[in-house]
Amino acid sequence: MPPVDTAMDFLLNISPLVKLVVIFFLIIVLIRQRLSLGIALIAGSILLGLWFRLSPLEIGASIIGSLSAQRTVSLCAVVTLILILSHSMEKTGQMKRLLISFRGIRRNVRLNLAIFPALIGLLPMPGGAIFSAPMVHEISNRESLSAKHKTLINYWFRHIWEFSWPLYPGVILTCALSGIDLWAFVLAQFPLTLFAAWIGYLTQLRSIPIKKHSATSDSNKSLRDFIGELMPIIFVVAGTVLFGVLIYIASIAWPPLRSTRKEVPLIAALIISIAWVWRRNRMAFADMQRTFFNRSLLSMIFMIAGIMLFQGILEDSRAVSEVSQILASAHVPVILVAMILPLLVGGITGITVAFVGTTFPIIFSLLAEAGMVDQIFAFTILAFCAGYVGVLLSPLHICLVLTCSYFKIDLARIYPRLLFPCATVAAAGILSFMVNQFMTNS
Repeated sequence: MPPVDTAMDFLLNISPLVKLVVIFFLIIVLIRQRLSLGIALIAGSILLGLWFRLSPLEIGASIIGSLSAQRTVSLCAVVTLILILSHSMEKTGQMKRLLISFRGIRRNVRLNLAIFPALIGLLPMPGGAIFSAPMVHEISNRESLSAKHKTLINYWFRHIWEFSWPLYPGVILTCALSGIDLWAFVLAQFPLTLFAAWIGYLTQLRSIPIKKHSATSDSNKSLRDFIGELMPIIFVVAGTVLFGVLIYIASIAWPPLRSTRKEVPLIAALIISIAWVWRRNRMAFADMQRTFFNRSLLSMIFMIAGIMLFQGILEDSRAVSEVSQILASAHVPVILVAMILPLLVGGITGITVAFVGTTFPIIFSLLAEAGMVDQIFAFTILAFCAGYVGVLLSPLHICLVLTCSYFKIDLARIYPRLLFPCATVAAAGILSFMVNQFMTNS
C-alpha cells in the first residue's frame, strides 16, 4: 500500500474524540489569530465533515440545510434587529440622554455608581463598558476611589444582565440551540442576575461611604425624561409579552398559528421599537442605512451563520454520537463536560456566543445519547453559567480590556479582586443546576 494511502487511512481511523479535540483546538487557534469566529467555525465545519467521512456533496447539502433552516433565519433576524436598535440608540444620543436623565432622580452614590454601567448593560453593545466608564469616573472622583475600584465597578455591573436579559445574542442563541422557551430560560436565570448584583454590592460598593449628592431641582421632570428615554426597551419587553399572548389567543381560533416561530413576538416588538427611535430622534435616512451595513452587525450575522453551520454538520456527521459512545464507555460524566468545556472556551475567547455556539451542540448531543434529554434545561443553565464565568475572567474580553485601558490599570491587578465574585457566581450556578434538576426529576 502506498505511504499516502496508509497515512490517509491512519488519519481517518483516529479516535472520534481525538478528531473532535483537534477540530476544536483548530477553531480556537484561528480565533486567537484574530480571524472572526464565523470564519473559524466554517473552516472547522468543513474539516469536521471531511474527517468524519462526509462527501463534498453531503457537506454542501448540510450547509444549505443549516443556513436555510427556519431557526437560523429567525435567529439572524432577531440578532440583526437588536444590534440595529442598539446602534440607533447610541448614534442618536438616546442612550447618553437616558443616563443623564437618571442622574437627576437618585442621589445615592452607591446606586449611581452601579446603575450607569447596568443601564448600558441593557443593550448588547460590543465593548459597551467603555460607554459607562466616563460616568463612573465622574461620580467616583468625589469619593477618591482607586483606579482598580472604578474598573471593577464599571466592569462587573455592566455584565450582570447577560445571564438572563432576552436581548443578548448569547441568551437567544442558547434557547435556539436547546429548544428551551426564551421566557422560561429568562425566569430561571434571573436569580443569577440578582445574585451577581448582590455580590457586586458586597464586594465593590458596601465599603463606599453612604453619601447623597445633590440632585436636579425637578426630580419629577427627570423621572419623566428617564421613562421617555427608556421607552425603546420598554417597547421590546412589553411588546414581546403582548404579541406572544395575542398569538396564543389567536391560535385557539386558528390552530395553524401554533406553529409560529417563538421568535416572532420579539421580532415584531423590536421593529416597533426601532421605528420609534428613528421617528422620535428624526434619524437621517443616511444614518438609518449605515446601521444596516455596520461592520459589527455584518460580522455578527456571519458569526451566527457559522455557528448554525457547525451545529448542522456536527449532527449530520454523527460526530458527537461516536464521541458520546467513547465517553460513555470511559464513564466520563456529562456534568463534567457541561462545566469544563464552556468554561475553557469562554476563558479562551472572551465571547459568550463563542462558547454557546461551539460547546452547546456537543453537550446537547451527549445528553441525547445518554438518554438525558429531559434534563436539558438544568444542564443548559449549568453550562451557560460555567461558560459566562470563563468570559468574565477572560483576558480577551473586550470590555475588561477597554475598562482597564480607560482607568489606566494593569489587567493583572484586577484578577485578585475578580476571582471571588466569579467563584461565588459559579457556586450559585451549580446550586441553580441542582434545584432545576431536582424539579425535573420530582
